[in-house]
Amino acid sequence: MKPNKIVWIGIVLLIIVSVAIILYCTRIQAQSSLQTNSKSEYKPIPKLEIPCNTTHIQRQFYAFEYIEEHEQSLWVAYMLTSRTQTTIHKRSNSFYPDPLVATQTATNADYSKSGYDKGHLAPAADMNWSAQAMKESFYFSNMSPQLPAFNRGIWKTLEEQVRVWAQKFDTLYVVTGPILESELPTIGVNKVSIPKFFYKAIVVYSKARIQGIAFILPHAASGNSIFSYAVPIDSVETKIQRDLYCALPQSIENSIESSLQIDLWKTK
Repeated sequence: MKPNKIVWIGIVLLIIVSVAIILYCTRIQAQSSLQTNSKSEYKPIPKLEIPCNTTHIQRQFYAFEYIEEHEQSLWVAYMLTSRTQTTIHKRSNSFYPDPLVATQTATNADYSKSGYDKGHLAPAADMNWSAQAMKESFYFSNMSPQLPAFNRGIWKTLEEQVRVWAQKFDTLYVVTGPILESELPTIGVNKVSIPKFFYKAIVVYSKARIQGIAFILPHAASGNSIFSYAVPIDSVETKIQRDLYCALPQSIENSIESSLQIDLWKTK
């Protein structure tokens, strides 16, 4: 190989490595900047987890927006903390129509012999620290038809990981639900829609750190890592046409909802 050609190859490789280093440093600086700025901009925000400008129902331990056309909630929002991760009350597996929904909810009969689980949106295991919270988690306003392999598989895996994050980060603001579209198949006499996708959006908002992540999961069995379904929160907002975490300062909301920084969430 001619010396000049070797020199040019060396220069090209040096440029590629230099660009990679610059991009990496820029990313780290952006993450650091967000964390640093959060300390000065942080102010407690009540009900941060609740999407803005929605007609929703507030229970004691979660809020939800019920869509009568689909006979289930579009979203369920709640705060999960490390202090509520002590199991005190076992799940009863008794499901109830929700009396707060004026148009009435689904019932046990809709799910009977359908082949679908009554899939929790806000998990019962997130509510087992309080008898009232546990009872509220079993209202049909908190249920969606889920295939057993999905509900007891990757959806459960994601739920468990969220609880790990609550322990690590102390407080999470969670919005979760089905992606509701027109012409979905249904079960039961009340025609409960069977979603094709489910989502979770999660935000950490504290003096120490501010970060967010979301997941959109196909309604099917999966052996993949949950992180293969990670998306920016903006992607969920586009799918469900709701403005999540809109009580955040605009600059922070834009930053954490438009980016996807998976490495901040991989538990060590």
